[in-house]
Amino acid sequence: MSFPQADRGFPRFRMPAWVSCPALAAEPIPVGDISAGGFGASALREPLEGVDYRVILRVGEAVLGPFQALVAWSREGGPSGLWTFGMLVLMSDERREELAAFLDGLAEAVRA
Repeated sequence: MSFPQADRGFPRFRMPAWVSCPALAAEPIPVGDISAGGFGASALREPLEGVDYRVILRVGEAVLGPFQALVAWSREGGPSGLWTFGMLVLMSDERREELAAFLDGLAEAVRA
């Protein structure tokens, strides 16, 4: 498994997406933005750095994962006391390229 590029080399998208992460929430969490490297979201529970989370991504009608994910950053004080955070999704380079192509295709379809 590999880490995504540190320089956010993958484009970030705002599109209908959710993440299931039982360690953070009983229900799927809406994703604020997503890329082939990771995603940003908000949750009531504090996401802990150094914890190996298991996540399943739902983008449109596609369900992707499960993947390992690590907290890249977090901060308290979002709306209604939420924790805002970013996660790095760990996957093989091949799967990451497939996810990048999938997200690019969805974004292109929305623009068309």
